[in-house]
Amino acid sequence: MHALFDSVERFKLSTKLMLGFSIGILVAVVIGLNALFSLSAIEATTEKIYANDLLGISAIKDAHINLIYMGRALRQMIIAQDDASRDLALASIKRSRERLLQELGEARRSMFRSEIIAAYDKLALDLNRVFEITEQAVGMIQRDRGTIAAVAQFVTSKEFAAIIATADDGLSQLVDMKEKAAGTSLDLARAHVDGAKQLSIILLLLGIFVAGLMGIVISRSIHRPYDGLRHSVEELAEGKVDASIPYIDYSNEIGVMARAVRVLQDVYRKANEQHWVKLQVSEVSNVLQKADNFRNLTQSVVSTVASAIGAGHGAFYVMDEEGNLGLLASYGYRERKQISNSFRIGEGLVGQCAMEKVPIMLTAPKDYIRINSGLGAGPPACIIVLPIIHNDRVLGVLEMASFQPFNERENAVLDALLPIMATSMEILDRNLKTRELLVATQEQAERMEKQAAQLEEQTVEMEAQQAELLETENWFRSIIETAPNGMLVVDTAGRILLANPELERIFGYAPGELLGDGIEKLVPERVRGGHIGLRYSFMVEGRSRPMGGGAPLRGLRKDGSELSVTITLNPLPSRGTRGKCVSVAVREIEK
Repeated sequence: MHALFDSVERFKLSTKLMLGFSIGILVAVVIGLNALFSLSAIEATTEKIYANDLLGISAIKDAHINLIYMGRALRQMIIAQDDASRDLALASIKRSRERLLQELGEARRSMFRSEIIAAYDKLALDLNRVFEITEQAVGMIQRDRGTIAAVAQFVTSKEFAAIIATADDGLSQLVDMKEKAAGTSLDLARAHVDGAKQLSIILLLLGIFVAGLMGIVISRSIHRPYDGLRHSVEELAEGKVDASIPYIDYSNEIGVMARAVRVLQDVYRKANEQHWVKLQVSEVSNVLQKADNFRNLTQSVVSTVASAIGAGHGAFYVMDEEGNLGLLASYGYRERKQISNSFRIGEGLVGQCAMEKVPIMLTAPKDYIRINSGLGAGPPACIIVLPIIHNDRVLGVLEMASFQPFNERENAVLDALLPIMATSMEILDRNLKTRELLVATQEQAERMEKQAAQLEEQTVEMEAQQAELLETENWFRSIIETAPNGMLVVDTAGRILLANPELERIFGYAPGELLGDGIEKLVPERVRGGHIGLRYSFMVEGRSRPMGGGAPLRGLRKDGSELSVTITLNPLPSRGTRGKCVSVAVREIEK
């Protein structure tokens, strides 16, 4: 039994469940098949009883009823008073005879026992005699309709009654025989049902026993390994990280869990190392936050990291603006004349590390530096060169050397510190640049204050000049508007910019109606084409003169009538964006 438990324990959980499920299904299938076979046998027996006996009994009883109907129809035919009633009674006799024969035919198909078949054959002979005497009585009625007494005497005779009674007894006997046969078949079916019940009970008990036994085996094969693993986890929670883990060699779920517990055991072993790593990273981070320049920052980093990981030598190279890596801080380092303190990208291990942007580690390097102390010196067993990268930009390179190879814990410290150092250097660089920018901003603010004062003075002067120009413009506008002659101002495009009331009166326009229109609007159509060229010529000439040499000219009123006028042109100086303008004085010549 113990070997059985061990074998089942190595099965997968799905296999165990499938095994238990399969056994349960097998038991259910066996019981179900037995029930199906039993039901099939009972169904066959029932169908046989129904087909061989019950259907035949029903058909024989129906035939018996139709025999009675024949006798009743015959009596109705005897006592009928008219031909129509006799015909109806005769049709009823024929119909009952046909149904009797049909029902007996149905009953015959369900007869298989020899004694019943013999009784049926005898019944058929008796029924033939019944049909013969019935036809004889019908013939007597149809031949001699007036002598009903003779027919009644024939029908009530002993011979006629004996023939009918024999057929009736034959039908009754046949029904009794069929019922006895059905009872015998029913007894056999009951016996078969009792046997099927006993077999089903036996199979059910056997299935319950087998399923229960298999359930115990499977339950124990699941429960015992889980108890063992639970005990191991409890020991692990108590701090017993060296306790043995059982079932590791199992290939099922138990083995997977056991190996997972072993992994958890390894995690517990590494927990202290990770705590130590986080502690060292936290200390270095605190030191970095206090640094206010790159020299203090790099020196704090190299000193703290070397002490944490047990390195005997350390150097911190920082990238300058020209792209060279210069030594800015060191730990346990002694300068040598043949060794440079500055490297270009790709030069030496430091430059190569900066170019490839990946750490470089060497074990037991030859002809390398010697780690010195007060008592002596020796070559390092391992060196590591690490790039300090922020946003894919190399900020510096950290180099460490130790008498012992760096283990996982020390490498974890370096890996965790690299992004922190890069971020701290980037933040410090931004802070320093922010300070420089703040100083430059303050100086620029002072210069802008001086420029603002100068601009304010210039603004005051310009406002005074604009006020003076506005006053002058208003003064000239008042002169034009109050002039006794018509006055208007035209720009280089010929648009009317200003027209005084006298001019609007002369040409018949409402106040302000001419503003924005072309000067040619006041010239008759026949001379407008030449007027445009004359206007451009005057703009080029740019001197005061009467238009047309002082001779009277023709103007065009709003209503289309013409008038004689004299026109004097005076150029105006450019002002703002308007460009050159022309002052036009118009005087109407009265007829």
